[in-house]
Amino acid sequence: MWDPHNMKALIALEAYVAEARAALLGPHADTSYLFPANNGAGEPLGANAVSLMLTRRYKAGGGRLRQFGSHRIRHATATLLVNNGMPLDEVSRYLGHSSTEVTRRYARQTPETLGARAADALAKSGLLSRPE
Repeated sequence: MWDPHNMKALIALEAYVAEARAALLGPHADTSYLFPANNGAGEPLGANAVSLMLTRRYKAGGGRLRQFGSHRIRHATATLLVNNGMPLDEVSRYLGHSSTEVTRRYARQTPETLGARAADALAKSGLLSRPE
């Protein structure tokens, strides 16, 4: 189901693909990269360039963390997935990690999630009743 924010993002992405990306590709018609580098060679945008762009947009939007970039977003994504019920082994595969130990360093369960899971387990055992 699409909400208005997703629709705005889709419209912006379609406009980018139709107009801006073509300008970045230059004479190279390889369209296999969604975000090509701005060098006219049709190469993919590098990880450092993505991280730099994210950091600049973050700071322009008022972000105050000293370090911010794509890696921090990976950490946040892993944490959100785990805290919303996705099993750690699935999060690990989704992120392309070699083991769940790597993912465990990324994903942190929040105290709220741990408390809610503990209350659910206690309710399931019959030791605690959960309000509906």
